[in-house]
Amino acid sequence: MHSDRIRQALADILHAIGLIEAWVGEAGGVEKAIAPDTQTRNAIERQLLIISEAAIRLHRHDPEVAGRLAPSVDWAGVRGMGNFIRHKYDDLDPEIIADVLRTKLSELRTACVAARKTLSPDH
Repeated sequence: MHSDRIRQALADILHAIGLIEAWVGEAGGVEKAIAPDTQTRNAIERQLLIISEAAIRLHRHDPEVAGRLAPSVDWAGVRGMGNFIRHKYDDLDPEIIADVLRTKLSELRTACVAARKTLSPDH
């Protein structure tokens, strides 16, 4: 995968995480942000789909690149999250979404920032 596409996918992930973190802060915490039938929850789910799609794009173009750049991340889980949201949209367990927001996004952000720094100009 061309380095510009890798950088763009990582940037898309980081942008989505930034939006989610801002919305959670504005809502007054994870529970309020993901309360049923809120615009914030819908927006957060959309950004989680974008994160998943960016991870899919990384994998599709080079199945090894994400693991090389950020080996601590469960990339299969990140990619699969989108299917979970798309197919279980009417029965999402808010605790699963809350767990992702509380424990996974920070790790993913840190890994993506580090990955961007390790990319050489011609990678």
